[in-house]
Amino acid sequence: MPIVAGIPEPGRPFPSLYSITNTPTPANTPASAPISPAQLAANRANAQHSTGPTSESGRATSSQNRTTHGLARHNGTFVLLPTENPNGFEALRASLAAEHQPNTETESILVNTMTESHWLAQRAQTLQNSSFDPTTGQITDPKTFSLYLRYQTTHTRAFHKSLNDLLKLRAESRKTQNGFEAQARKEEELRIKNERHEMKKQSHYWEVLRKDAETCQQIATNTTQQVNATKENPGFEAQYAAELAKRGIQHHPARVATAA
Repeated sequence: MPIVAGIPEPGRPFPSLYSITNTPTPANTPASAPISPAQLAANRANAQHSTGPTSESGRATSSQNRTTHGLARHNGTFVLLPTENPNGFEALRASLAAEHQPNTETESILVNTMTESHWLAQRAQTLQNSSFDPTTGQITDPKTFSLYLRYQTTHTRAFHKSLNDLLKLRAESRKTQNGFEAQARKEEELRIKNERHEMKKQSHYWEVLRKDAETCQQIATNTTQQVNATKENPGFEAQYAAELAKRGIQHHPARVATAA
């Protein structure tokens, strides 16, 4: 990774181990002399003195060696600098959370990433401002200024990517929810249609029963009138049969109950 003024370059990958160990040797390069056993032993002994700090405090100090500017997440973790206001960071986080109101863990992660990315972009902007000569306005260190600018661009893009991911996620959620709601409306409409059809069937059924009852009542009334008329006029039955015959109706004489 290239180093500019002790600052790691963003977005530049390490060279692969294969490209380092398998670089062809130019033809005019003399072959290295074979190492002696004494030299190999000395090299291994010297290596024991360069394994890094061994104490906990030493390791902690060493772990911060590459956070001089704080524009890169330290071991993948966002860290506030001692010179920055934690309350300001939390206010930014609360403001974005109130604006976007995350409802799931994924949405909360995206909003938190937006907060950190915006804070880092502003940190890079502040460092850029410190790269100008206060008197002439000229850039005092073009390489460092260019590095700060690239970090600002990187974190600004990360902010917008998280925002776009959040909006896309919510759009898909709304689409899914709308699909559920449309299906629910369709099922409700079908239920109402079936209920109306069932009510119509029930109404028709009771209407048929009503007409049947009216018909039975009319038949009973006619029969009663016929029986009473036959009792009062012995010739009524024959006259009634003759009138029905004129109209093409078959006559069924009513049975008149007689006292035992």
